[in-house]
Amino acid sequence: MVFLKKEFAELNKHKCSELHYLDFNGISIILGEKSGEFYSPFSAPFGGFSSLQKKPSLEDMENVSEKLYEWVREKNKKCHITLPPPLYNETLVSLSIYTLQNRGFSIECTDLNYSLNLSNSLQPKPNFCRNLRKALKESYSFKKCDNDIERKAAYDIIDKNRKERGYPPHLSFEELQKTGNVCEIDCFLMYLKEIPVAGAFIYLTAPQIAQLILWGDNREYSEIRPMNLLAMRIAEHYKERDFSHFDLGPASKNGIPNFGLSRFKAEMGCEITLKHTLTL
Repeated sequence: MVFLKKEFAELNKHKCSELHYLDFNGISIILGEKSGEFYSPFSAPFGGFSSLQKKPSLEDMENVSEKLYEWVREKNKKCHITLPPPLYNETLVSLSIYTLQNRGFSIECTDLNYSLNLSNSLQPKPNFCRNLRKALKESYSFKKCDNDIERKAAYDIIDKNRKERGYPPHLSFEELQKTGNVCEIDCFLMYLKEIPVAGAFIYLTAPQIAQLILWGDNREYSEIRPMNLLAMRIAEHYKERDFSHFDLGPASKNGIPNFGLSRFKAEMGCEITLKHTLTL
């Protein structure tokens, strides 16, 4: 997974005071130190363990969690670990939760993660379909961006949308461009005739998994539902390319739900799983 790689950590190391690379016989974790505490991730949607084995044994994970516990206690600092949702490796995630809790880590918060299993047929719920039909009556066109002019147009739509709602994007356009050096990023635009009205940036985070990072619309056009059509076209794009999942990410932050976002993703037909943050 991209977020667990050294290249991604090094790209973002300016966001923490120090990086710590810990390896326990092929099972590793990257911790960023900020304000005297350890974080995994320190600048990503999730962190946790990376394993050379896809399915490490319980004994291996018990040993790793014990060594991590001893290392953190020796440093005498708090440690926060946000694990991936299960779709990225259910065995490793489950063993991580179990063994970390056995070593004194506790659940700090739990978020809800939403994803589409693209091996199944896309089955949005009635309200989503009504809004989708509304969008289909308009002269929309969908495009995968192939140059920086289009990508910047998509970013500007998202940036304006987020700022109007009181929470600007966590990544600048320049940071997105730099991230493209260590992670493949797709960008999409929805046009109304020739006017760009909605955009999205997608990380190809893991083999056959596309992860939504940023999206939004020009709020002047929200009533004719470009986001419903954009979401479906993106899902169809990756389904046609035999991806296993489209990860739309959480609809809560630090355990606090966003009911509108949750409703949209659930009505699209997403499966809901838990994403845990543990602390010691």
